[in-house]
Amino acid sequence: MLTRPFRDVLILASGSPRRAEILSGAGFQLEVVPSGVDENKLFTADMNLPRAVEHLALSKAKSVSTRRLNRYVLGADTIVVLDHRVLGKPESSAEATAMLHALSDRNHDVITGVAVIDPGGDTQTISVKTSVTMRGLSNCEIAKYVASGSPYDKAGGYGIQDRSFAPVASYGDCYLNVVGLPMCATLELLQGSGLLRSDMFSTSICDGHKGLQESEIVVGE
Repeated sequence: MLTRPFRDVLILASGSPRRAEILSGAGFQLEVVPSGVDENKLFTADMNLPRAVEHLALSKAKSVSTRRLNRYVLGADTIVVLDHRVLGKPESSAEATAMLHALSDRNHDVITGVAVIDPGGDTQTISVKTSVTMRGLSNCEIAKYVASGSPYDKAGGYGIQDRSFAPVASYGDCYLNVVGLPMCATLELLQGSGLLRSDMFSTSICDGHKGLQESEIVVGE
């Protein structure tokens, strides 16, 4: 995605291997420093969920920035929302099984919040929401997937990129948002923070991003 070499190291305040893979694949040099922030934050239906996810992403970035002064730090968090109910990462096989049964053959939203702290301490946040439709999942498929251990580090208990399971029938705009890091929005955020210039990345920067008809980009304050 980057059109020229990027020599500065970006601090990723997340232990997600998928986010690290996305950023490394785009050409960034990373230092991965998991934040340790409790992701089991309670979300309620009356919350502004995009803002709440941005706040959690910013909390992760702030936690790491105190240990990596004068650096660019990126934090992110992803939630799945079904019928106004937030699904985080399942903590047991029973919870993973219940999540997948609830999502089966249904529509839901995936919201990812991203936050960047620049070397001067200024912050920017953004969130992206993508509509997702799951295919019908059989009891046997769900049991096998849960037994594989794959659901436990994923919001909603599934990965769109898990090809052997292939749980998603269709999605709105941004495939990478469902994976866990919307690169179109992330690169715009990094440009706004001063880390990148517009001539450093191509205009087609997000595989599977087809426009903004169904996804919403909300720029935080």
